[in-house]
Amino acid sequence: MTIIKPRVAVIILNYNNPTDTISCLQNIREIDYDNFQTIIIDNHSTDDSVSRIKDALLPSELFIKAPINKGYAAGNNLGIKKMQNQGTDYFCILNNDVEVSPNFLDILVTKMTENPNLGIVGPKICDFDNRDLVQATGSIVDMNFGRATELNKNQPVREVASEVISCDYVGGACMLVRSKVIEQVGLIPEDYFLFYEENEWCAKVKQAGYQIACVTDATVYHKGSHTINQISGLSEYFMYRNLVIFVNRNGSFKNRMIFLTYFIGFCFKSLLFKKHGGRFFCYFWDAITGVNRYQYLQK
Repeated sequence: MTIIKPRVAVIILNYNNPTDTISCLQNIREIDYDNFQTIIIDNHSTDDSVSRIKDALLPSELFIKAPINKGYAAGNNLGIKKMQNQGTDYFCILNNDVEVSPNFLDILVTKMTENPNLGIVGPKICDFDNRDLVQATGSIVDMNFGRATELNKNQPVREVASEVISCDYVGGACMLVRSKVIEQVGLIPEDYFLFYEENEWCAKVKQAGYQIACVTDATVYHKGSHTINQISGLSEYFMYRNLVIFVNRNGSFKNRMIFLTYFIGFCFKSLLFKKHGGRFFCYFWDAITGVNRYQYLQK
């Protein structure tokens, strides 16, 4: 008797990086899992991404071009909405700059099937160039200071035990989410544009009573933020602006008061000792008022 594995939608987001996206697409075709649908989302690229990716697609693979670039969450949400009513059991959000091990999806799905309390899981993320080095096995968040501690960061792979590690969030480079969990908590929050959307998504999933975990037997290799680094200042702006938004929306009253004191102190220190240090006050103000200074990316 043939056992049909749960249906998985694998969503890969592209923005001006067709080389990595095509490489990721070719890599995912080789995995040891036989019931998944690949969806490539082009987040309104301004280069030749669309033509190059379309030329590389197989007939069974789906392609969606976003009409505007509304950020990481909105782009991935296009894929989720496309597959939500298609008998999808799990959604795998996968960065285009990763290479996956052949059994990564089978391991993650098996763990989710065995433990219905798991809402989101991720694999062990290793460095693409130095494959014996771990980037993270999930992260723990200190809401008082907005600090995320990446578990097992820079540890040799051989020193990371085979286990399921409970954590506050798993990185957006690769995460597997139950379809029914998305129905309960909603899509990836789109307010952030870039950074902290997966943090808040995981926080909402935990608030709904599910566990977040890293399954260290599954592995992907992460190149880094190639797309982000194409735009000067983009990474820093959203990292600090969205940190304020994240704590303000998800922390307790005590967390928010401690963090507010800490962050304003950080802004004054930056003003005194950093070149153009006043920019951190701008990041804080934009977070409080909901301003996004990179709206031009959406055109």
